[in-house]
Amino acid sequence: MVTLKHMRDTIAEKFKPKRLTELRKKKGLTQEELAELLGITWSAVSKWEIGDRRPSDKLLQKLAKILKVPPSYFLEEKPKWDTNAEFLPGKIIPIPIYGEAEAGSFGGYIGATPEKYFPTHEVMLHGLPPERVFWIEVSEHSMEPRYYPGDLILVADPSWWEFREGEPVLVVNGDGELTVKYYHYDKENRQIILQPENPAYSPIVIPEKELDQQGHIFFPILGYFRGKRR
Repeated sequence: MVTLKHMRDTIAEKFKPKRLTELRKKKGLTQEELAELLGITWSAVSKWEIGDRRPSDKLLQKLAKILKVPPSYFLEEKPKWDTNAEFLPGKIIPIPIYGEAEAGSFGGYIGATPEKYFPTHEVMLHGLPPERVFWIEVSEHSMEPRYYPGDLILVADPSWWEFREGEPVLVVNGDGELTVKYYHYDKENRQIILQPENPAYSPIVIPEKELDQQGHIFFPILGYFRGKRR
């Protein structure tokens, strides 16, 4: 049984400041912005990153939720997403894995019984029912450079999740091809803009009134698991 004292000792001994710095920058956040999201001072985040202080177990969980990784991400040299129960009390839930060809809407596109499941900590579900999330196993190169063949992407039922400005979404076009875009809502023109990571590609612009006619389905991305490179 993992006690609170054990969790605190683990955080103090294993917290990796470099992992926090790298992930914060990757998410495009300054120390001040992250501190505001956490409800703490900028100097506290700064001290975490230089190794002078360690976050409490409560703040570690909050930090992990904000940056969309399990707490173990900051406690291991090579984090294993399916072992974070050692550091965070809670359940490990088997979440189904589907291939790219099976990905689609929760409205009936996915009908096959999954052959594989991935042990997923409940914190990654962000409070959603397990039946409203699933993993997509990447097999093609259409989502590079963010995701590669062998990676797993955890997505949510879009009818159960509020899309957030600037966050990545998994887009399924009318031909069943999967790509990753960034969600933007143009309130003035009442349209959704799906911006590609690669500036060489044009964004997908969908008028709000034509959303059901465009043939595009997009899912909020809750997290990912970096698989073995093929």
